[in-house]
Amino acid sequence: MIQESIDRIIMSPIRRRMKPELTAEDIYYMRKIEELANERLRFFREKELHEQHAKERNKSKAKSKRPRSTSAPEDGQPRRKVPKKAVRTPVVSNEATERLKEFVVNELKGTDMKLVIQKNLYHSDTIQSQNRLSMPMNQLETDDFLTVDEKKILDIKNPKENEIEVSLVGPTLEMYCLPMKLKMWHMASTMNYVLKTHWFEFWEDNAEYLQEDVKIQVWSFRIDEKLCFAIACVDEPDGQDDVA
Repeated sequence: MIQESIDRIIMSPIRRRMKPELTAEDIYYMRKIEELANERLRFFREKELHEQHAKERNKSKAKSKRPRSTSAPEDGQPRRKVPKKAVRTPVVSNEATERLKEFVVNELKGTDMKLVIQKNLYHSDTIQSQNRLSMPMNQLETDDFLTVDEKKILDIKNPKENEIEVSLVGPTLEMYCLPMKLKMWHMASTMNYVLKTHWFEFWEDNAEYLQEDVKIQVWSFRIDEKLCFAIACVDEPDGQDDVA
């Protein structure tokens, strides 16, 4: 009896410290909680990996882009756009060019004859709304066909004063009855010389020769120091015979 009392006294605090047994329901909810915690942890890990990959892609794109220099030249002057050189085709020399040279020298008594440009006629060279023949500077065979004074005129800022009146010989070897105006147009990537004012009328009168995409040559020459131009078709248009 005494021994039972002693045992009860000794074991009583131990039983109080022992955890109660978990029921099946407790175990079910504990597993559910653990599954939810693991799922949440997996979500945050995937999100972190996605953000890391996105940063790496952005860094790669930034490295692939060439930085543009915004620094000014050492002399402090604004940079001047340098026209890109166009791919040139061999200069054509044929019966049409020889006839033109003979006509200018022998009939018109022209001097200082120079090939300015060889080009294919653009669509824009043949429409009334443009009314001009474009001669891009990056396609010129020479830019030494103007005098110093003529270059100064074309550089004048006033659009009513920066033009030169010139005469034009057509592909039929006739001096056109109406004068043209030579101007300089400043474009986004290059500068163009243009023949304008009566260009579309000239083109209409010679449309059977000056068809779109036909290769032409524009020559400069002088009559009593006055600047003139001449056009030769070095490609024969479709369905046309040689110019007489």
